Amino acid sequence: MRLKSCLQVLSACLIVDANAFYPYGSDVKSTHSNHIARRHHSFSGPQVKSLSSKASTWEIKRLPRRASRRASTYHVIVGDAPSMSNSAAIDQDGDDYSYFATVKLGSQAQEMWMLLDTGGTDTWVFSSDCTAEACTRHNTFGEQASKTLSVSSTRWNVGYGTGAVSGSLGTDTLSIAGLNLNMTFGLATNASNNFLDYPIDGILGLGRSMDGTFGTPTFMDVVAREKLLKSNILGFSLSRASDGTRDGEITFGNVDKTKFIGNITYTSTQGTSNQWTIPLDDASVDGTACNFFNRSAIIDTGTSYILIPPEDAKDIHALIPGSSQSGENFVIPCSSNSTLRLFFSGTGYTISPKDYVGSKIAGSECASNIIGHTTFGDKEWLVGDVFLKNVYAVFDYDHNQVGFAGRDASSPPIFIPSSATHLPDKSQQNITSTSRSAITGTGIIEQLTSDAPFSHCTGLWPAFAVLFWLYWFCGLPCFITWI
Repeated sequence: MRLKSCLQVLSACLIVDANAFYPYGSDVKSTHSNHIARRHHSFSGPQVKSLSSKASTWEIKRLPRRASRRASTYHVIVGDAPSMSNSAAIDQDGDDYSYFATVKLGSQAQEMWMLLDTGGTDTWVFSSDCTAEACTRHNTFGEQASKTLSVSSTRWNVGYGTGAVSGSLGTDTLSIAGLNLNMTFGLATNASNNFLDYPIDGILGLGRSMDGTFGTPTFMDVVAREKLLKSNILGFSLSRASDGTRDGEITFGNVDKTKFIGNITYTSTQGTSNQWTIPLDDASVDGTACNFFNRSAIIDTGTSYILIPPEDAKDIHALIPGSSQSGENFVIPCSSNSTLRLFFSGTGYTISPKDYVGSKIAGSECASNIIGHTTFGDKEWLVGDVFLKNVYAVFDYDHNQVGFAGRDASSPPIFIPSSATHLPDKSQQNITSTSRSAITGTGIIEQLTSDAPFSHCTGLWPAFAVLFWLYWFCGLPCFITWI
């Protein structure tokens, strides 16, 4: 299905000055300036040997430029201190665009705001030797801040589309959530002015690769090597600024059961890249399936939006009443309350309108936070915080899998019967109550029953076909035994 009509968007509503790391700007201009930036695309500076990165993208809010350091420059919402061991509060920029935690570096425990990035493996901070304007607005780290810092002559360069950071490598202690480890990370001695707009002092790479861009063990590689945790997993819950909560949290080695309802359902990763890529079953809007086949989703805490191939974006917005298209972007009613779901491993998770309805454009029109932009391939989705705010997410390094559980009791996950290969067809009976078992992060089997109809596609025919085959060829005794 496609959009029946595309409203013409006035040229006055087009953004042409988006300050983004990747040369991608929204076609729709909002009443307050949201900017879409892409992360970690290769850039080779002529003066250094490039250690290129293949990580995915991140979209974070452009913030006003001011003269002072980050403590007084950015309006950060600081998360409440968690009570669970090996947990750290997740702070955010106040607009749900970037999520980061305080990491302490070196002998003097220099505090740095570091973006929590499951989409990449690179860990770096601004160096005290950096004289670029971007560095002067952030906390920096260097030999004056730590007697234990060892700096090497190895150079690195990571590109961000229209911007870049580069520097040398250093080795020192990093501390977060009660974990203390010695590792090699980047010291950025040069940074483009794009970083003036963001609160982060660096990036903590939490990708799943066994080898980072720098050719050294990644953060979680070191954690696993030193056996600091019983299980090498991460549990994420992201706060939503509009809810007025400060409950963002990252837990290392366990899950926080107070952060989710029901069970965690896991999906195995695909491929061998550093990305947390998992198969996507389908998506639905108000119970109508979009019929997406053979799609995969990169789950990235460092990306604000959901970026998907243009044709897929058209299909989704075609089912949202009152939507229209403007280039790669879409305009939807600010009052939209359509129920959007993404399905993984037979489980559908709801995306709240609080998250997919973006900034106001004019009148009753708002931008959609689901963008029609191909990041890697025509069947690959980049699924960021617009989705992740609605679930408790678990990244399991030991078993190469990603788990999700619902966070809102008013819109719990729904389940496709295990006998179905896709979402049921509209012509079949609506399934109003299904139950499915799953293993939680602690290995306990739990049940979750939901009451939410959904529809479309192949339905229960494969199951009936199996039953008919058994009855026809094996006879009634075999049929009964199989049941």
